[in-house]
Amino acid sequence: MAEGGRPPELNLHLLECPICLERLQKPKSLPCFHCFCQKCLGTYITKELSGKMASETSFPCPVCRRVTPPVNPVESKDKWAEQFPTNVVIQDLIQLKERSSEPLYCKPCQTKGNMTNPAKFWCKNMKAIFCETCKTQFHDIIHSDCDILDITGYGGGRPKQEKSAPRCDQHDEKKVWYCEDHQLLGCQICVFENHRRCEEVTTTIKYFQKIKDGSRLEDMQDMLKKNTEVIGVIVKDFDEQLQTLVQNQEIALQSITDLRHKVDKRLNTLQKDVTDKLIASFKEEKRHVEASLRQCERLMNSMLNTMKSSVTAVEGNDHIETIVLYQRGQAEVESCKTLITEMRKSYTSVSVKHNIVSGLGNLDDDAMGKIVIDKQPRRFPRIHCDLVPHLLEGKVKEIGKFNIKTQTEKNNCCACGVVYLPCDQIVVSDADNKKLKLFTDKGQFLDELSVRGCSNDLCLVDNNTVAVAVDNPSGIHVVKVESSKLSLSSEIRMSNGEDCCGITFTDGRFVVGTRGGGVYSVTQDGVTDLLHQYNSKCYSLTHDPVNGDTLVSVYSNIPGNVTVSRLSADKRHTDVMKVGVVRRPFVIDVDREANIYVCGHTSHNVVQMSGDGLQVRELLTSLDGMKYPMAISVNGDKLVVTNYGENHIRVFEFY
Repeated sequence: MAEGGRPPELNLHLLECPICLERLQKPKSLPCFHCFCQKCLGTYITKELSGKMASETSFPCPVCRRVTPPVNPVESKDKWAEQFPTNVVIQDLIQLKERSSEPLYCKPCQTKGNMTNPAKFWCKNMKAIFCETCKTQFHDIIHSDCDILDITGYGGGRPKQEKSAPRCDQHDEKKVWYCEDHQLLGCQICVFENHRRCEEVTTTIKYFQKIKDGSRLEDMQDMLKKNTEVIGVIVKDFDEQLQTLVQNQEIALQSITDLRHKVDKRLNTLQKDVTDKLIASFKEEKRHVEASLRQCERLMNSMLNTMKSSVTAVEGNDHIETIVLYQRGQAEVESCKTLITEMRKSYTSVSVKHNIVSGLGNLDDDAMGKIVIDKQPRRFPRIHCDLVPHLLEGKVKEIGKFNIKTQTEKNNCCACGVVYLPCDQIVVSDADNKKLKLFTDKGQFLDELSVRGCSNDLCLVDNNTVAVAVDNPSGIHVVKVESSKLSLSSEIRMSNGEDCCGITFTDGRFVVGTRGGGVYSVTQDGVTDLLHQYNSKCYSLTHDPVNGDTLVSVYSNIPGNVTVSRLSADKRHTDVMKVGVVRRPFVIDVDREANIYVCGHTSHNVVQMSGDGLQVRELLTSLDGMKYPMAISVNGDKLVVTNYGENHIRVFEFY
């Protein structure tokens, strides 16, 4: 029977798990008497020992950090938690708490008709509740060894337990022994099995009296007080940190809002600037086009009037008027010739574009993009009269020559490719020095870019981009030309590994010629598609702007073999020129009217011919200094040529 008297009241926070801070589930007690949910404790042990040695045989208590050995170290770590003893007292209190949503009434009294007599005690063994009278008259007479809980005032949140020794979780016997060596409570069987060799084993009553009479309990209470004060300071500090974090968040949010206002204001300004520039550029180009249009319309209307008036004057036999109109007509014809000649030199298509600048790190002046005036050479409309000589009948004169070898280079230059940019800058592919070089057409050196491999033919991708065919390793290097600087944009490796020699860009894809004579279409990831197989090396390719074909130079010296071939998108090929006036052609190019220019490497000439190959003439010969010409590029009424073994570029102009 439970003894009289009551222990100190039990706080409800003891029913909470210190890990999850929720109601304890399957409460497990450690030797230090701290209690945790079985699942929480198992997760804690697994995480605490993760990454440590597999032979680890203990873990620290989550609350007091006391080193705690498992009940059975042989078991796997994920089962350590379930082996610790269940705290039956706390488990009973939790069950009682869960059952106490309504007032508790004495069961025996209810059987006698008194339905509302409050219960004061709960018997764990009988799982019944009694008032004080029924406990004395019924329960205590029959049961003398029960765990009795005093539930007086439980609705106020403080259940009380009568003095009754807790039972051993393993043997279901009362815990009446205490081992000071292991600091463990146990029953008689525990002491006999596990603590016979321990020196400090005593009854719980003697150990209680020992710590009560000595100073250890007071020392422990003092230490708890001091530690509580320390933790209190830390808790206060954490509270202050939380308040600071909240304040920091509010300040940061306000800062973000303020920055957004500034960014919006800045973007509005940039948008206005780029919009104003777009409108101004459009108006300027529109003014130029309209001025040229009005000039042509005025001359056209004047010539029509002169023609009609001269017919009327002749019919009216007005000799004076006829002579005047004849003289006026001659002057208008000369004016027309002059106008067409001037327009033909710089006939272009103009477009005003908005380019978005990628990779912006700040709101600089280009954050809203750039307005770009794109001027592309355009084929001059076909003229069905002989007012102006055809370009094939024009002459050329040398207007410049400059050195492309830099002071730091020991090797001579081998200019295998050249591109004359619309901005009047020249990009040169120097194979022997494995570089691309950038010059003005006056010869001023601007920049250079090292190439991994041997650089060969060049082609224009757009007004600010070129591509170079590279061998060893085989592939294509795409290079940006902006602000008088060269920068590598991307590399494409040939999947078939053939050495690239010639290159052009058409319809968003690259077409390359190889030393083996194959001409391939190349995707951005390097996948190749054979378009045609020639018998000799294809050192250069170019794109026909009129019909979209690819023109191929075939490096042959055998009479009857093709030297210039036309290759269509559907892989049909047509011979344009055979070995004759041109032998072993190197670089090939076309102008805006689809006239073809070929460097005859061993014929020491530059040949110009119509797109169909029917009209052919030597534009430059050995008498003009053409000795093993290699590369050529045409830009409007100008062209540049390089010779093998020379460190110079020569600039020519049509007149």
